[in-house]
Amino acid sequence: MHTKAILQSHWIGFVFLVPVLPMFAVHRILGLSNALMIQTPPGEREAHTYNLVMVMVFYLGVAAFVVHSLAFARRDRVWLVAKLVILVVYWSTILMFA
Repeated sequence: MHTKAILQSHWIGFVFLVPVLPMFAVHRILGLSNALMIQTPPGEREAHTYNLVMVMVFYLGVAAFVVHSLAFARRDRVWLVAKLVILVVYWSTILMFA
């Protein structure tokens, strides 16, 4: 399969949503706090930085997923609707369990 065909596949968009999932797992394993946009208490700088990077990776992944979905929206509207529904479920699950 050619690189162009792979990049134009609807399935490749889901790859953009994956990187944040291992980050959440590492966050739990390390027992980091959920501090993000509050004054960083002493000893929490690493957790604060990690959380900030994790949020940036999440939003960049979602943005790349949406851009990829919209780029191929003319090809198949059903895929666009399905991918947006999956994105809503993904986002809701992240907010519920993370």
